[in-house]
Amino acid sequence: MSTDQSHENWLTTRQLEPRWSVGLSGIVNLIVLLIAVFAVWWIFFSNAGIFKLYTPLLGFSLVIWTLLILLWQAELFDYWPFSRSYVQNAHPLAKGATMTLLMIVIYLVLVIGCVYLIMGKLGITYFNWDSLMTYGEFGQDATSTRETASWAMLSLSVPFFLLSVWFMFGIGKDLFHELKQPKFGIAMWSIIAVLGIYFYFIFFHPHIGSMFYPKQIYAAVPPWWESIAQTNSAEFSLGILFVTVVGIFYAFHLWDGWPYNLVQKQPWRFIFFAVVSLIIGYVIFRLQLFIFDYLWDEAYVGGQNEANFGWRYSHTVTMANFVLVIALIQNVFFGQAYERMNAVVRSIIKTIVAVVVGLLFAWAYYAWGPALLGVCEGVSHPSENAAAFLIMVVNLIMIQDYFMDRWPGYRLKK
Repeated sequence: MSTDQSHENWLTTRQLEPRWSVGLSGIVNLIVLLIAVFAVWWIFFSNAGIFKLYTPLLGFSLVIWTLLILLWQAELFDYWPFSRSYVQNAHPLAKGATMTLLMIVIYLVLVIGCVYLIMGKLGITYFNWDSLMTYGEFGQDATSTRETASWAMLSLSVPFFLLSVWFMFGIGKDLFHELKQPKFGIAMWSIIAVLGIYFYFIFFHPHIGSMFYPKQIYAAVPPWWESIAQTNSAEFSLGILFVTVVGIFYAFHLWDGWPYNLVQKQPWRFIFFAVVSLIIGYVIFRLQLFIFDYLWDEAYVGGQNEANFGWRYSHTVTMANFVLVIALIQNVFFGQAYERMNAVVRSIIKTIVAVVVGLLFAWAYYAWGPALLGVCEGVSHPSENAAAFLIMVVNLIMIQDYFMDRWPGYRLKK
């Protein structure tokens, strides 16, 4: 390992070519992805598997944090501490293994170590399910305390995720451009962390304080969005903020970066990026709620399952991710098939394919998921959260792309 880095990010200079035809290369990659999906799911997540991490919130918090760490490794730290020579010349399987292992180690240190073990035991009770059992005295059992702590860790990831994509793609190296790695990554990450914690306490902490009886009003104000959202659940914040993140990735994988590439000069690019992403995210969020109202009638206070406001807000993340998975597969595995098309035509076709196939994917998941994945039947079962499975799939696509140069269907141009 070495700290030598070129000024440009590796991903901006990397050039890939299909090993065979685009179609065959994409199909081979898709087959490898499907094998990995079922293997990882049944070994680590399924309740019929070995580790049983899909609770579902424990699994959800795990995959969202590992995806964020993966993006930090590639986009923020430019693969540091690996040398550019290693990144360019190592076999994709070796790179994939070492970088994935590093991702897991960072997760264990940052989330399990710093948040769960240190903060949860010495600072904030709800970040550690053992602390909730020991000190909480709220009558919760081991399962409910684990889900409460997992929800807290999941909630903490959302503002970090939103701010990370704003800074990584809205600012890039326009800030601290004189710094080399790892100083650049640490400087950017420090700003993200400070703002992320601030956002967390505003958009999520009030809900977690209100989950207990009596409400923890001296540590957390009552949720300020309750009169707006008709619920005190931070699933409202989760829906808007994380759908905003998904909308940003729609732009990169379906619309060639539009509209974010319209403004380049700072600080207007960052302001434009943040504001427009929130607008797009909110439009996607509200459009899905309109469809939910059509399918299940209007939600109401006290409603259960799909009639519950909180469930509908969080389910916007789920449905948006069904489309995102297809958008990623289409662009990462088969994107070169669109290169000769007009940009507008290309974006329209890719969007239509992603939405149509994404909805078919959603139907197939709820129809066949219980048999193939061992998940609970029903779109709104309390023990079912498809977003955990979907973000796990996104993790595997990103590992294949960012860490393995889209092996085996693609290879680096020499």
